[in-house]
Amino acid sequence: MKLNQDGIKPEDKQLAVNVRNYLITGNRVIGDPGEGLRQTLAGLENERDNKEYSKTDWVVKDAELEQQIFLTKAGITGEEKLCDYLSTLIKYDDKLNGLVAFASLAYDFGTENNKDYIPDTDTLLVYGNHLLVVDAKNLKTKHNQVLMLSEGTVIDADKGKELIEVHPSTHIWQKVMENANIPLESIDGYVCIVNDTQIEIMRTDEWYSSHTKLIHVSELKDILEEWVEGKDNTLHLNMLTEIAKAQIKKEKNVQFDVDSIKRKFGV
Repeated sequence: MKLNQDGIKPEDKQLAVNVRNYLITGNRVIGDPGEGLRQTLAGLENERDNKEYSKTDWVVKDAELEQQIFLTKAGITGEEKLCDYLSTLIKYDDKLNGLVAFASLAYDFGTENNKDYIPDTDTLLVYGNHLLVVDAKNLKTKHNQVLMLSEGTVIDADKGKELIEVHPSTHIWQKVMENANIPLESIDGYVCIVNDTQIEIMRTDEWYSSHTKLIHVSELKDILEEWVEGKDNTLHLNMLTEIAKAQIKKEKNVQFDVDSIKRKFGV
């Protein structure tokens, strides 16, 4: 591993040391996969479990809330499986030497944020001064189902049925690096379907121009090898430290404010 340690701000010194030491010990996936969704799940389950009813009420399940809980659990599983596979690829694929992955990130721009929640990123891959966003979607698909990306929505190409919306976060990391005066040579983004079903993905003009290029996890190895090819893999500690600031930390022994959690992660 080649690591450039120049450009660390005095106030970031301790965090930079922590990141460097973590890498030196051989770790290449940094963070807790699915942590943002776990906090969302805890809030949703707290809302469900603490609804007040009188003794004479017939309790009816809140279908919308139960669906949110189900989808959040599926999302957590997808992020965990993606990071497990990334860890395996980085460990055993020599072509990916120097690749580092950050899991569960949310960067708050404060008053600059034009949304009512903090946009989050499932995984952010770093190779030299290049970034690649890979967001996981634990989407149930049928064998040989044909999917395509259309105006920011994943659709069943045969039926024209909308399956899920996808949103890029590459612009966030461009802004983060720009604000920190850290050179960024390139950035791109993928949305990775994580399941064990063979599917086909149509690569239209929109696919090639998008920062939410739709892929299946079975393609990830080849895609990453192609992405790193010809690039300098010298890592820059100031970039890694800036990214580490956005890690979603585990919350312990907290009373969940459901509304604030929903705002935070856009649920």
